[in-house]
Amino acid sequence: MLEYYKMKFPELDKIEIEKAIDKIESSDLKTISIDSLEIYLKPLFSGYRFTAPFFDKGVYLYRGRIAEKPNNIKKLIYPPSECITNYGRINEKGKSFFYGAVARSVPFFELNTKVGDKIALSTWRSNNKMHLNHIGFTEECKKNINSNRDLSEIYNFVKDTSNFGNLNNFVHNYLSSKFIQVIEEGNEFKYKLTIAIARKLLMGNLLNGILYPTIAMSANADNIVLKTDFFDNNIDFVSVEYIEIIEKNGLQYKINVLDSSTKLNNKGDFSWSGRGLQWKIKENYGELKLQYKANTFEAYDKNGNRVDPE
Repeated sequence: MLEYYKMKFPELDKIEIEKAIDKIESSDLKTISIDSLEIYLKPLFSGYRFTAPFFDKGVYLYRGRIAEKPNNIKKLIYPPSECITNYGRINEKGKSFFYGAVARSVPFFELNTKVGDKIALSTWRSNNKMHLNHIGFTEECKKNINSNRDLSEIYNFVKDTSNFGNLNNFVHNYLSSKFIQVIEEGNEFKYKLTIAIARKLLMGNLLNGILYPTIAMSANADNIVLKTDFFDNNIDFVSVEYIEIIEKNGLQYKINVLDSSTKLNNKGDFSWSGRGLQWKIKENYGELKLQYKANTFEAYDKNGNRVDPE
C-alpha cells in the first residue's frame, strides 16, 4: 500500500526558468562544478510540485556485483565513500549511495554482464516505510529509450504529479530528460547535472531516496537509490546467490546458480549452502506456491504473502 505526501511550494516563474535552462544548456559540464549547476537549477525547483510516495515495508530490492564469491555482507552493500572515485547518476565522488533494483533481472543489464562473468546477486527487503522522490516517468523518456511501458501512466503518484499545471509539467519533463539520459563510458562528467538534480530531488534529509526507470533495461523496470543511513537502519538482508552467466541472447540470459546463502554470523560472514536457494514449509499441512520470475523462483504462502528462502 502507498501513502502520499504532497509538497507545497511557491509559484514557478516562467521567465526565471527559461534563464536557468539557458545557463544549464550553455554550461561546459567538463569544467563546471556540481554546486554551480545546483544554483542554476534553483528556479526550476522554486515552486516545482510533485507527489512523493511512501512505500510500505516489504519492498524487495536486488543488487549485483561482478566479483569473486564474497565472504562478507560488506562486499554486497554500497561501497565505502573513500572508494567512490567516479561520478554516478546520483553519487558524486567520495559519496556513497545504495543502488538497487525492484526486479531481479535488472542487475544483469546494469552490470552489462557477459558470458563467463560471475556475479553475486543479493536480495534485500525493507522493514520500514520508504519515502521516495521519482523522476523519469514521462512520455518523452519512454520514446527516447524505447520503453515498452507507458511510463507516465504506470504509477498514481506520477499521474498526480502531472496535475500541477503546464509549467510544472514542463519542468518535470525537462528534469526527467536530463536525468534519464544514456551516458557512455568516458563521459562520466555528464553525471554532474544528474547529481545536481538528485541533490534537489532528495531535499536534504526529508526523503530517503529516488525511484527512476533503469536506463540499461530501456526503462522496462525501475531502480531505487537510497541514502546509506536509511539503508543501514531500514533494509534487511534476505539472500545472496553466486551466479555464472552461461549464455546471452539479446535480452535473455541463461545462468547457473553456483551457490547461495541466507545466513550470516555476527561478523557478517556468509554461511554458503553449496546449492541454490530453498524454501521450507514450517507448519503442518502448510503449502507454498512457487512462481517462476526472472530466471528464479519466488515462494508465496496460502495468503499470498511472499516467503523468504532459508
